[in-house]
Parts: sequence; C-alpha cells; structure tokens
Amino acid sequence: MINEPPSRRPSSNFFIDAGAFSFVLTIGYDPKTAAPCEVFIAERGKPGELNTALYELGIAISKTLQGEDYERDDTLFDDYPEGFL
Repeated sequence: MINEPPSRRPSSNFFIDAGAFSFVLTIGYDPKTAAPCEVFIAERGKPGELNTALYELGIAISKTLQGEDYERDDTLFDDYPEGFL
C-alpha cells in the first residue's frame, strides 16, 4: 500500500561534519502520525557525483518509507564515466 505524504509537513535538519565532507540530512514527517515519510541528503555546496548518488539514496529511502517499490533511474548517471555504477 502506498502512503501519499501530505503536501506540507514538518521536518528536521541535521548537519553532519565528516571531516573532508559536510552533509545536510532533512527528514520530513507526516503531521498526523509523526512518522518519517521522506528523506533528503546533500553534500553542502558541492554539486557532482556524490550529490547525485545522495539524491538517489534519498529517493530510495523516501519511497521505502511511503510503501513504494524503488527502482534506480540509471539515466541520471548517463554523463558519468563507464563503470561508475
């Protein structure tokens, strides 16, 4: 069963300093149940391969939390070198 999250929901931001990398993790919650229903992850201020992978990870986690099946969209990685995935 797919649980559709409401259009506006509370969220929490977590800032993670991992030495050479800094990340922002945002978790959105269902306002009625307070259950987590979506996740966003990004390396702060740095576009590139890592953020693309983190974006995909956030989608995978969010879809799982919402009861959906997840299938990776490999077209997001078309511009990356052979063997990247």
